[in-house]
Amino acid sequence: MARFLTDADVDRCVGLPQMLPAIESMMANYGRGEAANLTRRKINVPGGYLAVMGGGLSYDGVFGVKTFTFTANGYSFQVSLYDAASGSLLLYTQANRLGQLRTGATTGAALKMLANADVPRLGIVGTGNQAGDQLRAACAVRDVGEIYAYSRNAERREAFATRMSEELGRPVIPAQSNQDAVADCAVVIGIAPAVTPVIQGEWLAEGATVIGAGPTRPTSLEVDDAVLTRAARRFVDSLEQAPLECGDINAAVDRGLVRWSQFHELRHVAAGSVPGREGADEIVYCKLMGTGLADVAAAKLALDRAKELEIGVDVDW
Repeated sequence: MARFLTDADVDRCVGLPQMLPAIESMMANYGRGEAANLTRRKINVPGGYLAVMGGGLSYDGVFGVKTFTFTANGYSFQVSLYDAASGSLLLYTQANRLGQLRTGATTGAALKMLANADVPRLGIVGTGNQAGDQLRAACAVRDVGEIYAYSRNAERREAFATRMSEELGRPVIPAQSNQDAVADCAVVIGIAPAVTPVIQGEWLAEGATVIGAGPTRPTSLEVDDAVLTRAARRFVDSLEQAPLECGDINAAVDRGLVRWSQFHELRHVAAGSVPGREGADEIVYCKLMGTGLADVAAAKLALDRAKELEIGVDVDW
């Protein structure tokens, strides 16, 4: 039997309190060689594309694949999860909400490993559909004080700030510029669909942790060169995927400002084989593109929770 879940089903059975430990566990197991990632690939056609990514959790006995499309109608996300021993389909789920939770939890895991414990001020650039879970995850793993949020649409950023202030129980202040959102922050999160840098190195405070969770296109520039050159330590969630999707890092590498050998995968920090932050005053940069392996771990969590809560529809497949 295979279980089928809608986005509404996922939202009923999974939240960040469950997703954060699932993603942390996945990263640690991956760092110990007990999981495998399938790098995202895209098939472009006039008017859109199909993307495919996936992974296997040998420690959990499952593997799976995420597919998503982008067309004039927007995005459509799905994950298929299979039993690794029999090959049987275990789960087919819509994955829009699942992806939001996975993305937020990955940022939370990164901050837990890389950020200083005290975060009196956090800045976020981008207030779209992914931004709320970014803040929820950050506040779950760090003692966050004031939050400054910026996006180009003043009405949307003010509405976001009001909504998140009420939810998080701490001040979320609409910043008047991306510089105002970034300056003097202990943690900076980029989650905007940027094509030119929205985070500049000259704005960063000593000891800042910068999470780039925005665009995954080879032509996009999320951070400027100074962010990369000022960073004492640099991380990505996939070194295989990064050269295909990180325009800002590629540009800096091409100019000889940084080398790919200076980047580490976050999974090795989770496994304890590579140190994260080594000093309170270090600037640390981490680019998160989102991996198929994280989607598979998220889907396995959704399946377990759906069975426990008796949510979804079983189909004799």
